[in-house]
Amino acid sequence: MSREVDLALWTNPSEALSEASAVGARPTIWLEHVTLPGTLDSRLVLLNDPGSESARSYRLLRHRLFSQADPRIVAVTSAFPGEGKTTCALNLALAMVEDTMTRVLLVDVNLRRPALGRVFGFTPFENLVENMARFVDVGPPYPVAAISGTRLHVAALPETPIEGGRLDRTLFAVALSDLRNAYDYIVIDAASVFESGDVDVIGECSSGVIVAARAGRSRKGDLRRAIGELAPAHVLGTVLIDA
Repeated sequence: MSREVDLALWTNPSEALSEASAVGARPTIWLEHVTLPGTLDSRLVLLNDPGSESARSYRLLRHRLFSQADPRIVAVTSAFPGEGKTTCALNLALAMVEDTMTRVLLVDVNLRRPALGRVFGFTPFENLVENMARFVDVGPPYPVAAISGTRLHVAALPETPIEGGRLDRTLFAVALSDLRNAYDYIVIDAASVFESGDVDVIGECSSGVIVAARAGRSRKGDLRRAIGELAPAHVLGTVLIDA
Protein backbone atom coordinates (compact mmCIF):
# COMPACT_ATOMS: atom_id res chain seq x y z
CA MET A 1 0.00 0.00 0.00
CA SER A 2 1.44 3.36 -0.98
CA ARG A 3 1.59 6.11 1.61
CA GLU A 4 1.94 9.83 1.45
CA VAL A 5 4.74 11.51 3.40
CA ASP A 6 3.78 10.99 7.01
CA LEU A 7 6.98 11.24 9.05
CA ALA A 8 9.06 14.28 9.85
CA LEU A 9 11.67 15.42 12.38
CA TRP A 10 11.35 18.87 13.92
CA THR A 11 12.26 20.43 17.23
CA ASN A 12 8.66 21.26 18.03
CA PRO A 13 5.18 21.06 16.46
CA SER A 14 5.07 24.72 15.40
CA GLU A 15 8.15 24.13 13.22
CA ALA A 16 6.43 21.12 11.73
CA LEU A 17 3.35 23.14 10.84
CA SER A 18 5.39 25.98 9.36
CA GLU A 19 7.41 23.62 7.19
CA ALA A 20 4.33 21.68 6.16
CA SER A 21 2.60 24.88 5.07
CA ALA A 22 5.63 25.87 3.02
CA VAL A 23 5.61 22.66 0.99
CA GLY A 24 1.85 22.20 0.91
CA ALA A 25 1.87 19.01 3.01
CA ARG A 26 0.92 18.16 6.57
CA PRO A 27 2.89 15.25 8.08
CA THR A 28 1.10 12.82 10.37
CA ILE A 29 3.75 12.83 13.09
CA TRP A 30 6.76 14.76 14.33
CA LEU A 31 9.56 13.01 16.17
CA GLU A 32 11.73 13.71 19.13
CA HIS A 33 14.62 11.30 19.68
CA VAL A 34 15.05 9.67 23.07
CA THR A 35 18.18 7.93 24.34
CA LEU A 36 17.55 5.01 26.66
CA PRO A 37 18.97 5.35 30.19
CA GLY A 38 22.10 3.39 31.12
CA THR A 39 20.10 1.07 33.36
CA LEU A 40 17.01 -0.27 31.68
CA ASP A 41 13.68 -0.67 33.45
CA SER A 42 13.18 -4.30 34.46
CA ARG A 43 9.88 -4.41 32.55
CA LEU A 44 11.72 -4.12 29.22
CA VAL A 45 12.13 -7.88 28.95
CA LEU A 46 12.95 -7.98 25.21
CA LEU A 47 15.76 -5.45 25.70
CA ASN A 48 17.13 -6.74 28.99
CA ASP A 49 17.07 -10.45 28.18
CA PRO A 50 15.99 -11.07 24.56
CA GLY A 51 16.84 -14.76 24.70
CA SER A 52 14.81 -15.51 27.83
CA GLU A 53 11.73 -17.68 28.08
CA SER A 54 9.67 -14.57 28.91
CA ALA A 55 10.90 -12.83 25.73
CA ARG A 56 9.97 -15.88 23.68
CA SER A 57 6.49 -15.79 25.23
CA TYR A 58 5.92 -12.25 23.94
CA ARG A 59 7.10 -13.28 20.48
CA LEU A 60 4.61 -16.16 20.61
CA LEU A 61 1.89 -13.68 21.56
CA ARG A 62 2.87 -11.54 18.57
CA HIS A 63 2.77 -14.59 16.29
CA ARG A 64 -0.67 -15.61 17.50
CA LEU A 65 -2.06 -12.13 16.97
CA PHE A 66 -0.53 -11.87 13.48
CA SER A 67 -1.66 -15.32 12.39
CA GLN A 68 -5.19 -15.26 13.78
CA ALA A 69 -7.07 -11.96 13.82
CA ASP A 70 -4.10 -9.69 12.94
CA PRO A 71 -5.59 -6.73 14.87
CA ARG A 72 -3.95 -3.42 13.95
CA ILE A 73 -4.90 -1.46 17.10
CA VAL A 74 -4.40 -3.52 20.24
CA ALA A 75 -5.29 -2.21 23.70
CA VAL A 76 -3.82 -3.84 26.81
CA THR A 77 -5.59 -3.55 30.15
CA SER A 78 -6.08 -5.46 33.41
CA ALA A 79 -8.75 -5.70 36.09
CA PHE A 80 -6.77 -3.61 38.62
CA PRO A 81 -3.46 -1.69 38.68
CA GLY A 82 -0.28 -3.66 39.26
CA GLU A 83 -1.31 -6.73 37.26
CA GLY A 84 1.21 -6.43 34.44
CA LYS A 85 -0.61 -4.59 31.65
CA THR A 86 2.23 -2.09 31.03
CA THR A 87 4.78 -4.92 30.96
CA CYS A 88 2.62 -6.75 28.42
CA ALA A 89 2.07 -3.68 26.23
CA LEU A 90 5.78 -2.76 26.26
CA ASN A 91 7.04 -6.16 25.25
CA LEU A 92 4.29 -6.88 22.74
CA ALA A 93 5.22 -3.64 20.95
CA LEU A 94 8.93 -4.49 21.09
CA ALA A 95 8.20 -7.96 19.72
CA MET A 96 6.19 -6.45 16.87
CA VAL A 97 9.02 -4.16 15.74
CA GLU A 98 11.33 -7.16 15.41
CA ASP A 99 9.57 -7.74 12.10
CA THR A 100 11.80 -5.80 9.71
CA MET A 101 9.18 -3.81 7.81
CA THR A 102 6.70 -3.29 10.64
CA ARG A 103 6.13 0.20 12.03
CA VAL A 104 4.71 0.23 15.56
CA LEU A 105 3.51 2.99 17.87
CA LEU A 106 3.10 2.41 21.62
CA VAL A 107 0.68 4.88 23.24
CA ASP A 108 0.20 5.66 26.94
CA VAL A 109 -3.49 6.29 27.57
CA ASN A 110 -3.48 5.82 31.35
CA LEU A 111 -4.32 9.31 32.57
CA ARG A 112 -4.19 8.37 36.26
CA ARG A 113 -1.07 6.19 36.30
CA PRO A 114 1.08 7.09 33.27
CA ALA A 115 4.12 4.81 33.02
CA LEU A 116 5.80 4.84 29.62
CA GLY A 117 7.79 8.05 30.10
CA ARG A 118 9.28 6.68 33.30
CA VAL A 119 10.05 3.31 31.71
CA PHE A 120 11.96 4.92 28.82
CA GLY A 121 13.49 7.67 30.98
CA PHE A 122 12.06 10.81 29.40
CA THR A 123 9.37 13.46 29.71
CA PRO A 124 7.68 14.16 26.37
CA PHE A 125 8.07 17.63 24.89
CA GLU A 126 4.35 17.54 24.10
CA ASN A 127 1.80 14.74 24.07
CA LEU A 128 -1.36 14.17 22.13
CA VAL A 129 -3.30 12.22 24.79
CA GLU A 130 -3.00 14.98 27.41
CA ASN A 131 -4.34 17.47 24.88
CA MET A 132 -7.31 15.19 24.20
CA ALA A 133 -7.99 14.80 27.93
CA ARG A 134 -8.05 18.58 28.31
CA PHE A 135 -10.34 18.88 25.26
CA VAL A 136 -7.77 20.75 23.23
CA ASP A 137 -8.38 20.48 19.48
CA VAL A 138 -5.94 17.80 18.38
CA GLY A 139 -4.66 17.19 14.88
CA PRO A 140 -1.54 16.28 12.94
CA PRO A 141 1.35 16.42 13.27
CA TYR A 142 1.10 14.20 16.36
CA PRO A 143 4.12 14.26 18.73
CA VAL A 144 5.85 10.91 19.33
CA ALA A 145 9.31 9.78 20.44
CA ALA A 146 11.73 7.49 18.60
CA ILE A 147 13.49 5.26 21.13
CA SER A 148 17.22 4.82 20.45
CA GLY A 149 18.46 1.31 19.79
CA THR A 150 14.98 0.18 18.76
CA ARG A 151 12.57 0.80 15.91
CA LEU A 152 9.78 1.60 18.34
CA HIS A 153 7.95 4.93 18.52
CA VAL A 154 6.26 5.94 21.78
CA ALA A 155 3.60 8.51 22.65
CA ALA A 156 4.15 8.95 26.39
CA LEU A 157 2.49 11.08 29.04
CA PRO A 158 4.16 13.17 31.76
CA GLU A 159 4.53 11.27 35.05
CA THR A 160 2.06 13.56 36.82
CA PRO A 161 -1.51 12.23 36.64
CA ILE A 162 -3.97 14.33 34.65
CA GLU A 163 -6.46 15.26 37.35
CA GLY A 164 -10.04 15.44 36.15
CA GLY A 165 -9.07 14.48 32.62
CA ARG A 166 -11.06 12.01 30.57
CA LEU A 167 -10.62 10.62 27.10
CA ASP A 168 -12.81 12.14 24.41
CA ARG A 169 -14.12 9.38 22.14
CA THR A 170 -14.32 11.46 18.97
CA LEU A 171 -10.88 13.06 19.29
CA PHE A 172 -9.30 9.71 20.15
CA ALA A 173 -10.93 7.88 17.25
CA VAL A 174 -9.87 10.55 14.75
CA ALA A 175 -6.27 10.55 16.04
CA LEU A 176 -6.06 6.75 15.82
CA SER A 177 -7.39 6.86 12.26
CA ASP A 178 -4.73 9.41 11.30
CA LEU A 179 -1.96 7.47 13.03
CA ARG A 180 -2.86 4.26 11.23
CA ASN A 181 -1.68 5.99 8.06
CA ALA A 182 1.80 6.16 9.59
CA TYR A 183 1.96 2.87 11.50
CA ASP A 184 1.18 -0.75 10.77
CA TYR A 185 0.28 -1.46 14.40
CA ILE A 186 -0.68 0.64 17.41
CA VAL A 187 -0.40 -0.82 20.92
CA ILE A 188 -2.23 1.05 23.68
CA ASP A 189 -1.25 0.89 27.34
CA ALA A 190 -4.69 1.58 28.83
CA ALA A 191 -5.83 2.13 32.40
CA SER A 192 -7.16 -0.84 34.34
CA VAL A 193 -10.84 -1.68 33.90
CA PHE A 194 -12.00 -0.93 37.44
CA GLU A 195 -9.93 2.24 37.71
CA SER A 196 -11.14 4.30 34.76
CA GLY A 197 -14.07 4.53 32.38
CA ASP A 198 -11.59 5.54 29.65
CA VAL A 199 -11.08 1.84 28.98
CA ASP A 200 -14.55 1.66 27.43
CA VAL A 201 -13.60 4.40 24.95
CA ILE A 202 -10.28 2.72 24.18
CA GLY A 203 -11.95 -0.65 23.67
CA GLU A 204 -14.48 0.79 21.24
CA CYS A 205 -11.72 2.46 19.21
CA SER A 206 -9.45 -0.61 19.11
CA SER A 207 -9.40 -3.74 16.98
CA GLY A 208 -9.25 -5.81 20.14
CA VAL A 209 -8.26 -5.86 23.81
CA ILE A 210 -5.81 -8.04 25.71
CA VAL A 211 -6.40 -8.45 29.44
CA ALA A 212 -3.27 -8.98 31.54
CA ALA A 213 -3.28 -10.92 34.81
CA ARG A 214 -0.43 -11.39 37.27
CA ALA A 215 0.36 -14.84 38.67
CA GLY A 216 -0.23 -14.99 42.41
CA ARG A 217 -2.10 -11.67 42.49
CA SER A 218 -4.97 -11.53 40.03
CA ARG A 219 -8.21 -13.30 40.94
CA LYS A 220 -10.26 -15.31 38.48
CA GLY A 221 -13.50 -13.65 39.55
CA ASP A 222 -12.07 -10.17 39.01
CA LEU A 223 -10.74 -11.22 35.60
CA ARG A 224 -14.14 -12.55 34.53
CA ARG A 225 -15.86 -9.36 35.71
CA ALA A 226 -13.32 -7.21 33.87
CA ILE A 227 -13.87 -9.10 30.61
CA GLY A 228 -17.62 -8.65 31.07
CA GLU A 229 -17.19 -4.92 31.66
CA LEU A 230 -15.27 -4.55 28.40
CA ALA A 231 -18.25 -5.62 26.27
CA PRO A 232 -18.95 -4.93 23.44
CA ALA A 233 -15.20 -4.54 22.78
CA HIS A 234 -13.56 -7.58 21.22
CA VAL A 235 -11.42 -9.31 23.87
CA LEU A 236 -8.57 -11.08 22.09
CA GLY A 237 -7.56 -13.07 25.14
CA THR A 238 -5.72 -12.96 28.46
CA VAL A 239 -1.99 -12.93 29.17
CA LEU A 240 -0.56 -14.27 32.42
CA ILE A 241 2.41 -12.25 33.68
CA ASP A 242 4.87 -13.97 35.99
CA ALA A 243 4.95 -12.62 39.56
